Amino acid sequence: MSEMLIVRGGARSGKTTRLIARALEAAATSRVLLLGIGGSSTANLRSRVLSESGDPVTVTEIGELAGDIAHFADPTLRCIDDTAAYRIFERAAEELFAGTWPPADGTIDIEVAELRSPERFLEHARGLVERLRRAAIAPREVVERAARGATAFYAHPPNLSSPALLAYLNDTARGSLEVDTAELLRQHRREMDLAKIIAELYARFEAYLREEHLADRPAAFALATAWLRENPDSQSRGAYAFDAVFVDDAEHCDERMHDFLGALVDGDARRLTLACDDQGAHRPMQGARIERLADGESERLTEIVRSEVPPTVERATNRESEAQRVASWLAEHIATGTPAEETAILLRDLDDGMRFEQALHERGIATSRAGRCNLFRIVEILDAFALLCWVADPYAHDALLRILESPRLALSDASIALLCGKAASDQRSLFSGAERTNDDARPKALRLGDNVLSGAVDPLLGEIARERLAWLRAFHARSQERLATTPLLDAIECIWGEGLAPLGPESDPRERSRQASLDALRLRIAECDAGNGIAALFSLCEHLRDVAERERTEIAYRRREGFVTIAEIDAAIGISFEAVAIPSLQAGAFPAYYVPPAFLFTPTYGLAARENAGGAKSTRAAKHAYVNYRYKLRERHIEQERRLFAFARSRANAALLLTAAGRPTRGINTPEFLEELRR
Repeated sequence: MSEMLIVRGGARSGKTTRLIARALEAAATSRVLLLGIGGSSTANLRSRVLSESGDPVTVTEIGELAGDIAHFADPTLRCIDDTAAYRIFERAAEELFAGTWPPADGTIDIEVAELRSPERFLEHARGLVERLRRAAIAPREVVERAARGATAFYAHPPNLSSPALLAYLNDTARGSLEVDTAELLRQHRREMDLAKIIAELYARFEAYLREEHLADRPAAFALATAWLRENPDSQSRGAYAFDAVFVDDAEHCDERMHDFLGALVDGDARRLTLACDDQGAHRPMQGARIERLADGESERLTEIVRSEVPPTVERATNRESEAQRVASWLAEHIATGTPAEETAILLRDLDDGMRFEQALHERGIATSRAGRCNLFRIVEILDAFALLCWVADPYAHDALLRILESPRLALSDASIALLCGKAASDQRSLFSGAERTNDDARPKALRLGDNVLSGAVDPLLGEIARERLAWLRAFHARSQERLATTPLLDAIECIWGEGLAPLGPESDPRERSRQASLDALRLRIAECDAGNGIAALFSLCEHLRDVAERERTEIAYRRREGFVTIAEIDAAIGISFEAVAIPSLQAGAFPAYYVPPAFLFTPTYGLAARENAGGAKSTRAAKHAYVNYRYKLRERHIEQERRLFAFARSRANAALLLTAAGRPTRGINTPEFLEELRR
């Protein structure tokens, strides 16, 4: 694609405005598609197009389009989320963990070091397979490339006693270099065994996806690209035939996305227009391939690039005082006329946002989140989810305990202890005169659920507790009836409307913020497409429990009047604010400490595993330590963190606050961004 038009410019230079103008101009005479990278960027594009000219251009997220095309090509195909894909990968490894695989290949020794911790092995193997899929490396190529890489390293080992190498590594990794020829040969055999295991897991995972007609995001891109190449004419493509394609924030596209775009325009790069910030690719280690945008005709917007906003730099004594300072700074700007929706807190890790939310709520300011986070660490989400779990299964012990302690019921610990005990009507005590014995051998979870629904221990409770439990039983019956007679999403709304106690009036910032959080859970539930009825709710709750363990759900940015945005930095692609605060700029938080992946895979050296196995002195493998040094992965990680920091600063239009908590470190292995700015 050497003749595409690339609109290049820095942050807030007007790239998106120019791209939308070109798309609207083309839409007057042709069928036009406008693509965003990520949910927040796409939502911003859609709102700007609608505000300017109605709906003349199709606007969608590139991954969603790939999924739609893949489903159009195969109507039996079902797109799945990351959690469901992980479960399938876990199923592919069942025989491996059971010790029954591979039954026919005696040349593979499965006693590799990583399998001593199956859960950790599964996480890292899944991560490696995802990187291989992004790079379009098929399972059959994994062992071939690993063998070539192993030959390159073990046949001609580098100087493992090099002073530069020894100085680069820490003590743990440095000890792995004390190896002789026999030890290197043993590590070579283990490495090839591991490569065969990874390749087999990779192949089985993709086979399961094909057999069950499933597609996760990478598979959707591959299937859609293949179908587009097989159907180049507009008649066979139908609704997916476009005369011109416009892509915003193209610097974040990976290999799969670039291949998909090439197939979408049928190799005619003149139909493709991209908006790109050459310095904005802040995730190159996660697959961004900005080098593929080197060719093409460029339109540069340097004449309208604004300079960076001078920051206010402060260091707080602890995390709580930092949160209070950030909240007061934002409150001052809102009080002086800056709309709340034009202010934001940008975080590297959105799960750190709770303390800032609380500080803003204390000042009467509502908040909304944007970005990838674990929804099930939010208290309001847990309360809402507990109601669904208990309605689906009245013996869901943890959910029921949360409901009994919630503001709606607020039962005392003594009342809950009685509910977990045996029933009150023991007839033998009327005749024997002896003390009542607790001979109910059922598990406490079953006793609690049964006692709540049956009212068996109500006589032992106070009047207020009995009234609240009577309401809870009636609520459960009504919820069951709703599930049987109304669509699932409508029934869930009724359950929440009746079962969740409001945190205050509708104007209360905490209540407004809770509703914003519930909106994210509503969208996540809608994506599951679970069906209707009590069985569908039960399956939905089981799936969301898996989600709660490992998935980071993406909450798309939505401009809400009167709300301060607390966003992950990646969620601010294509969006800017008048006042921006970037806290937690201490080493370990931002930038994060570099932790080498358990499995590295490079074109030259193939597979490199961190853990060593056998009777060697070191628990680390020599090749993994050398590859980290050879490619300077720690420095590349820090450079990526600097790019991310620069991108976050560029989101501010008028005011910028940078803060950190605690004492600064010496900044040897991980720099202190805040201290660098203060000097």
